[in-house]
Amino acid sequence: MFYSEILVDFIFNLKYENIPNVVVQRAKELMLDSLGTAIAASKEECVLNAFKAFENLSTEKNTPIWVNDQKLDPIYAAMLDGIASHALDFDDTHTEAILHASAILTPLCLSYGFHVSQDAKKIIKAFIIGWEIAARVGIASKGTFHKRGFHTTAIAGIFGSVSASAILLDLNKEQIINALGLAGSFASGVNEFLSNGSNSKVLHIANAIKNGIMVAHFAKNNMSGPLSIFEGRDNIFKCFGIEEECDKTELSKSLGEIWQTMQVSIKPYPSCHFAHGLIDCAIALKNDGLKADEIKSIHCFVDEVPISFICDPLEAKYTPNSAYEAKFSMPFLMALGFFDGKITLESYENLKREEVLEFAKKISYEKRKSQGFPKYFPGHLEASLQDGRIIQKDVFINKGNFDNPLSFEELKAKFLANAQIYLDNAKANKILDQIINLENLNHFSF
Repeated sequence: MFYSEILVDFIFNLKYENIPNVVVQRAKELMLDSLGTAIAASKEECVLNAFKAFENLSTEKNTPIWVNDQKLDPIYAAMLDGIASHALDFDDTHTEAILHASAILTPLCLSYGFHVSQDAKKIIKAFIIGWEIAARVGIASKGTFHKRGFHTTAIAGIFGSVSASAILLDLNKEQIINALGLAGSFASGVNEFLSNGSNSKVLHIANAIKNGIMVAHFAKNNMSGPLSIFEGRDNIFKCFGIEEECDKTELSKSLGEIWQTMQVSIKPYPSCHFAHGLIDCAIALKNDGLKADEIKSIHCFVDEVPISFICDPLEAKYTPNSAYEAKFSMPFLMALGFFDGKITLESYENLKREEVLEFAKKISYEKRKSQGFPKYFPGHLEASLQDGRIIQKDVFINKGNFDNPLSFEELKAKFLANAQIYLDNAKANKILDQIINLENLNHFSF
């Protein structure tokens, strides 16, 4: 039996009533978090530029968008909302899969989903199925998509997008099998955005949304795809990953028993998730009462995959030129955490703080495998003090991870803080109430 057949049995046969209540609740929390991060990004340059492009492309402007009071074509609305969801690097992550699927699935299900269906339970089920499939593709890759220079969210995300779209569009089993096979030809997205902090990363989200919908429509109209997309001669793990390091059994392991939707981590800091354990360590140094001039140097121990994102080239990471570059700078982020005890969206308004830049230059790293990575994004460092002492800090489970989660009150506070940047209190709370009661709605109004 091919893996696509096993996955399709799960996708096609899952009933909303058989999804545990805690999984439904978590799905709504992830949607809420995505909505908040999208609203907070309303005035980001990449969002404004994308809106202009989609406005020019749209012919039927009938779907409200989350970032202003305009409307776009349904697919373009979902794509723009996805770009906004990912623009601030404040959206959630499945750490073991190294995957940001909520930025894809929340707009797909809420913006496009309510355009094609008024069944909120179907929409929630589509979101959960999308996460279950995308996460398993990411986990099976064992980080090798990233090692090859591909963005896991762009590669695994298309399979989640296709699976969710298949539910929304009522595909039959044969059509879903074809959709998964076709998805492999629509997977794309390289990590070269790291070279200059460019916008291509957010377009990976938009691309996955658009292609997932398109592929589902192709399959619904009897376009065929390869059955062996996960294990054939030119399967996705060979083409995008390092096949001998992958574990394809993860695609179906405990399917329907262990819910990957429950394994998603919500970010407490708006930055690359790989840095969060080290930010926690820097804050711990501050909480010990240490002053910057007491610390001679800080040496960090970092796993292989995060190095290309947050550590290299180190000289450039010391002095980021934009907020986006700063979010991928381990030394700059740690310095912010040390001085401020937190990192917020406002932390990036001044990239020239002298004390932050000077402290960042005290930070170095070496490659070392960490216990728990990538299930957790841990932090390990040794701080050498001027008096000769060496202080070690270890964070094995970063704050916000599903094993060290934000409480619902913390999540609610994050959403309201993000949403109220541009929305009044009444509108922000209206959105909050709709998500909390989503399964009882027949439309989602923004």
